[in-house]
Amino acid sequence: MKTLILVRHANALSAYEAGVQTDEARPLSDEGLQKAAQTADRLAALHVCPQIIFASPLLRARQTADILARTLHAPVSVETILNGMYDEHAVRDFFTEQPAPYDTVLAVGHNPNISYVTALLTGQVYHFAPGSFAVIDMQDKNKPKILSFGE
Repeated sequence: MKTLILVRHANALSAYEAGVQTDEARPLSDEGLQKAAQTADRLAALHVCPQIIFASPLLRARQTADILARTLHAPVSVETILNGMYDEHAVRDFFTEQPAPYDTVLAVGHNPNISYVTALLTGQVYHFAPGSFAVIDMQDKNKPKILSFGE
């Protein structure tokens, strides 16, 4: 993998607002739907072309991934390791062990995992607001670097 794009899911409704019983079922808010579309447009303007989009199984992350997929023309694969419950080292290893067929991978997950994984990879700390993204150059496995960060 040459490029990794990490995206925090866009703004979601609370369980109470959404009328759902579990955190996993919380959908994007209207603001979140708009933010996900803006994030997709910003990534497209950067000429980001992922071969695959990995998404947390939680609804708000899957919805964000689906919006990104429509704009960036990439398939979505739901990956449990992105659900925010796994140690950031395991998540980092998931990314660094991706097979060669993928030059560019995009992943939609949750904070603090996305922030922690970014820091583990690059040594830089970023605040990921909902819908934020980091484009990371992974060509030097010993020293990945941030190419772009957007909120």
